[in-house]
Amino acid sequence: MATNKDDPVERQIEQMVVDILYKDLPHPPTGYVGLPSTVSSTSPKLAHKHITYAYRSADGSNYNVMLPNLGQAGQPYARSVPSAHPLPPSFLPDPSLVFDVLLKRDNFTPHPGGVSSLFFAFADLVIHSLFNTDREDALINNSSSYLDLSPLYGSSEAQVDSVRRKDGSGKLYEDVFADPRLLVMPPSVCTLLVILSRNHNYIAEKILSINESGHYHPISQLDEQTKLSQDEEIFQRARLVNCGFFMQIILADYVGAILGLVRDGSDWRLKVRDPIRHMDHTMAPRGEGNAVSIEFNLMYRWHATLSEPDSEWITKEFQAMFPGDDLSKLTPKDLGRGYRRANAIGKDTREWLFGGLKRDEHGKFSNAELANILINATEAPASAFKARGIPEALKVIELMGIEQSRQWGTCSLNEFRRFMGLKPYDSFAEWNPDPEIHTAAEMLYHDIENLELYVGMQAEESKTPQPGAGLCPGFTMSRAILSDAVCLTRGDRFMTIDFTPENFTAWGFQDCQIPQNDDSYGGMLTKLLLRHLPEYYPSGSAHVHFPFIVPDRMKEAMAARNGPVENYVWTRPVPQDVVVPQVGAGIGGLGRVTREMGEVQRSPVKKLTGVDIQREPVESLVLEENISDAFALLTAECLDKSSIGGVGTGVKYVDVARNVINEVPKRWIQYLVGVSLETDYADLADYIYVNAFPEQESVLYNKAKAISKTVIEKVYNGIQNLSGEMAGGFDIMSPTGDSSDSGNSAFFASLKAKGGALGRSPDALAADLLGVIVATAPLFSRTMVRVVDRMLNDGARATELFLAPPSMSSDGKIVEYVGELVDLCDDIGIKKSLMHHFRLMSDKFLEAAAVPLLKTIVMKCGLMRGPGRSGELSSLTDNQTTNSLKTVYINARGELSPWPLSLVLQQV
Repeated sequence: MATNKDDPVERQIEQMVVDILYKDLPHPPTGYVGLPSTVSSTSPKLAHKHITYAYRSADGSNYNVMLPNLGQAGQPYARSVPSAHPLPPSFLPDPSLVFDVLLKRDNFTPHPGGVSSLFFAFADLVIHSLFNTDREDALINNSSSYLDLSPLYGSSEAQVDSVRRKDGSGKLYEDVFADPRLLVMPPSVCTLLVILSRNHNYIAEKILSINESGHYHPISQLDEQTKLSQDEEIFQRARLVNCGFFMQIILADYVGAILGLVRDGSDWRLKVRDPIRHMDHTMAPRGEGNAVSIEFNLMYRWHATLSEPDSEWITKEFQAMFPGDDLSKLTPKDLGRGYRRANAIGKDTREWLFGGLKRDEHGKFSNAELANILINATEAPASAFKARGIPEALKVIELMGIEQSRQWGTCSLNEFRRFMGLKPYDSFAEWNPDPEIHTAAEMLYHDIENLELYVGMQAEESKTPQPGAGLCPGFTMSRAILSDAVCLTRGDRFMTIDFTPENFTAWGFQDCQIPQNDDSYGGMLTKLLLRHLPEYYPSGSAHVHFPFIVPDRMKEAMAARNGPVENYVWTRPVPQDVVVPQVGAGIGGLGRVTREMGEVQRSPVKKLTGVDIQREPVESLVLEENISDAFALLTAECLDKSSIGGVGTGVKYVDVARNVINEVPKRWIQYLVGVSLETDYADLADYIYVNAFPEQESVLYNKAKAISKTVIEKVYNGIQNLSGEMAGGFDIMSPTGDSSDSGNSAFFASLKAKGGALGRSPDALAADLLGVIVATAPLFSRTMVRVVDRMLNDGARATELFLAPPSMSSDGKIVEYVGELVDLCDDIGIKKSLMHHFRLMSDKFLEAAAVPLLKTIVMKCGLMRGPGRSGELSSLTDNQTTNSLKTVYINARGELSPWPLSLVLQQV
């Protein structure tokens, strides 16, 4: 179910919903459980003083400039609802009795919405980011009140320093995180943290290599002080982007699962970063800060949802922690001693272990073992929210929760419902219709107004799966979760008013945006898994596209709404081999070798067209025509149309990459096929021949599919609509500016005649043309831009060679020279090893098309770079791609691309 993201009515409704949810809680809080302290700033101290305030502090201070300690770690919890219900603590039932009759798990009930154990592992990261009650003073929260990924980075400068290299790169140590509490969580929780730790280093490396501001330098060239300054800035920017990534996973995947949006095939997502507000200022404020409350601390204790594997794991952990003890009789003091023993680990985060995993010589965990943990968690159904759903091993944890709630003087369930604008319950039966549950609760509490908030939320009747309900807790909890999600994101200035390309870098800002049309309905966690574990999470696997839903349940839901079940692989993913081309199999066999489902994956071209490609009909037709004059004419035409003059100087400039080299093959193809110049063949070439970033594969496929459909329909219809046989060849020199959108009929006739002799049908010929010519045009342009860049470095030599008087010897030298440059610029390996697969990169085509293109540029324009950065290719060497492509380019939005987009020449 797609939505119209530009629909003003839909946008207005969305803003109204956000405003309602945001205003459910007071900003700032109206009360605390203790008196907040005033502390000095702990913002990063940087050489670049003007951007200090744009970075997250370690402890959450200074998120609100007027209230710098609002939401800071080490401050008291807020209190949302001061209780006015007179109820002596001595009247409340014994916590052990409450657990035994209302909370203790009677049986495992699979989650009705098909939510996986991995969802709740991620929920643990969210919860631990917000709550860390001080063991000495339970009024104090030692985490900040923001989703700042403190389990990874820590909540103090000392914790942050424990995971940082501080070597000028801005990176963390390998596979580390700062919060030791996570070591006693199920292994899937720590595994997610490790993946986010790797994502920080990925981001830091990108920020350093792109170097948007131009003031970063190779680490080997830095003195100690400059190294620390550079490291600090890169680290802080990388943390902003990674926290943005984390926040977007919450909005896209986490809230998407809570509302059942992924299950129902909807790509609508709650967005809290508004466009510039209107003059009437009717929209709710943003970035005001946040302080988590005791009520929400109690709400996020979801022990009832533990899967069977996680319940078994926790039971074994407790048995190891308390050998020989009856787990049902443990006391809080016993638990404290056990935790101290369990947490008696070294301070060096690089040595921490979990889940039986070991580190290699580089300090990293095995990709295979990490993927196995995550895939297992996706396949394990969580338990349903319900009364009598908490495993007995966690009894002591629950007793502590009940006692803590009472010590805080927490409001009752009905008081909280009134605060949230919900109708209070009139009876225990209304709260939970199950006679066993409401009868037991009434015996314990006597009056529905006495029902405690914590117990009441845990044992409330749970919702059933329906539109808008995917998580299926009780209604009170469900309503509060949405309000909290909006308040946490909208109150964080780093995800609202300071969520800008200036702070995040242009590349980083783009990197943490929710993807569109990615077959996951906006999967940010999908993007993370494809990026860091591509060999274990192939694109198209349900395990990577819907990691928070058990695959079998997602398949059932998709089938029930007649969704595209056939587009996904539903079995457990099998590790993939290295991505390599299959040389010698022809374009139809060029593909990525995998062991997905035990077979070799179909080639990208065949996946798009359903046809095994043959190059002979197209290449023989194109290469026998005189295309040299066509490319010379097209190049001259593009140069004349795109040159611009400077005021009062007489000097002209031309963007030879964007307006000439990238356009000429497109215009030539438009003449042949009749496809509009607006069609961007680069996405088609990227999907088939490059595909350097695994997380983009689904998006690229969908774009390539749309392009291929347009091209194939044009060619097929052109062939089918021929009126009789047309004799002779076609005139490739027909003026392209006036070419018909229906294509060149003579070309279609010649193609049909060539193909007919080989038994090729019209649809097969259309696929041949797509794979052999259309998809290779961007590869030709990419190489030619790089060749021109090399020629600019050669300067006078290149100019003299191309401007020499025509002769057999000079033509031969030019061909030889261009061939040498193409070999140097062919970093994808097209011409060197796969020449016979890529027809626009064959020797014959390069001689026929590249030489006149380059010669026309030199003759009409010369070889002089434009001023400053405009005259340079904005490129970088990227060692994080998954194939041989290493040189990538930066587009106008700060994104990385295989395609050079701009190179300005000064015409002489």
